[in-house]
Amino acid sequence: MTEDEFEKWWYGQPESKFELIDGKFTVGNSLIGSQLLFRMILEGWGAAPVVALVDRKLVWQALKVVYPEIPIDSDEPTIIQTWASRVNHQPADLSAGSKGEDGGKHFKTRYFLHRQLSKAINFGVDGNTIGPDFLMHLGNNGFTPDMLVYCGKPLNYPYNWYLQGPADLVIEVTLPTHAKQDREVKRHYYEAGGVPEYWIVDPQHQQIEFLRLKNGQYQLQYPDSEGDYCPHNIPNLVFWPEKLWHYCRIHDYDHFELAIFDVNPWPSKQIKKTLTIDQEGGFKPNSVPMNFRVALEPMPISFEEFVSWCPSNKVEYTNDKIHISKMREIMGMFLMTLGMVETVKLLSPQQWVTALIAAQANELTDATTKAEWWEVAKQAATFLREKYGAKRLAVAEDLVAPHPLNYWSEIILVVYDLSREKRREALEEWYAKYKNPPIYFAEPEYVGDGITNAI
Repeated sequence: MTEDEFEKWWYGQPESKFELIDGKFTVGNSLIGSQLLFRMILEGWGAAPVVALVDRKLVWQALKVVYPEIPIDSDEPTIIQTWASRVNHQPADLSAGSKGEDGGKHFKTRYFLHRQLSKAINFGVDGNTIGPDFLMHLGNNGFTPDMLVYCGKPLNYPYNWYLQGPADLVIEVTLPTHAKQDREVKRHYYEAGGVPEYWIVDPQHQQIEFLRLKNGQYQLQYPDSEGDYCPHNIPNLVFWPEKLWHYCRIHDYDHFELAIFDVNPWPSKQIKKTLTIDQEGGFKPNSVPMNFRVALEPMPISFEEFVSWCPSNKVEYTNDKIHISKMREIMGMFLMTLGMVETVKLLSPQQWVTALIAAQANELTDATTKAEWWEVAKQAATFLREKYGAKRLAVAEDLVAPHPLNYWSEIILVVYDLSREKRREALEEWYAKYKNPPIYFAEPEYVGDGITNAI
C-alpha cells in the first residue's frame, strides 16, 4: 500500500471509534468496520504476526474449513505451497464498513456541538462533558459516544479511563452508513443501560431525535413552542437546535459568537466542580496479561480485558504499514472477535501458508537464535554498566521462557537502578548503533512477579 492509497482508504473509513459491544471489538460502529481495519493492517504486516499469537494447528484448521481441498496432510511443504499459489483469492467487499460521503458534515457538527456543550456545562452545570474516545461502561459493553455529560452518583462514577454506569446525557452524531447503528443498536443498549437522555443528531437531514427514558423505555420528545429543549435531568441546560443548523448552513460563521446552549439561570460566577475523576480505582490499562482466547469461532472479550488492551484510536501509516499503539493487543482482540475462520479469509492462503511454514522452520533453529540473543543481552548489560553505571540487571520474558521465540519476541533487560530518563537515553544510544534484535530496557514494575534471570 502506498501513502496515497492509505490516504484514500483513511478518508473512506468508518468513525474512529474503538468500542466493546456484545463482547466484540467493534471499529467505527460495525463489525464490518472491524474486518476492514484488520484486513488493512494485515495487508501491511502480513500473516506472521497472527501466526505468532495462536497455535499453528488452529490456523491450519481454519484454512481447512475455508478451503476444504487444501492438502494439509502432505509431508511435503512444496505441495501445499504450490496449491496455495494457485488459489484465486477474492477479498470480500467490506465497503459497508466505510463512513460514506457526508461532505464533512459529521465532523463539523460534532466539533461545534461539543465545543458549545462543553462551554455551557463547564460554566453552569455541576458535571462534566467529554467527547469521543472516553468509554462508558454499561454491562459488559464499552461505548465511546460522540459526546456524553455526567454528573456523578448515584447514576454514574468517573474513573480515570472510563465512566462507570450510564451518562446523564449521551449524544451520537450519525454518519450515512451508520445511522442504523445509532438509531437501533445503540438505542437498545442505552435504553437497557439506563441512559436518561439520548440525542441522535442527523447532520444530513438536519434533524435531532430527543429520546427520554420513561418507565424503562425511550419516548420521543420535542422542543417547546419557542424552540427550546431542556433535558429533564439537567433542567438548567437549554438547547436551541435550530441555531445548530443555522451554523451548519454557514461555512464561515465565527463559532465563538454563536451560542446554541444556555444555562438558566446563568450563574453569577462559574460553578465550582464537586465531581472529580477517581484515578486509583476501576480497571486499568495493561493490567490483564495478553492471554488471547482464540478459536475457530469468535470468543467474547470482557470489559476488563478491553480496558487493559485497547489503545487510543490513533491510526498512522509509516514504512508501508498501518501503525496503532498496542498492535499486538489490537490483533489479539480482532482474532477473538472474528475467530480464526473469518480471519484467514482476510488474506490469501499463500500468505498464511508461507507464514506457517516459516514459523515452523524458525522453531528448528530456536536454540541457536536464543544463544545469539543471550550474547546481545550480555553486551547490552556491559554497555549499561560501563556507560551508565547500572549495577543490578536481569533478563525477563521471552529469553527465559520455555517457549520458542516468535515474531513478537524481544530482549527484555530489567534495569533496577537507573531512572526512566537514563534508561530512555541509554536505549536511544543503543539503537543508534544496533537495530536488531529488538531490545527494551525496562523498569522492575514492567515484569512484576514474572520470572527473571540475573545477568
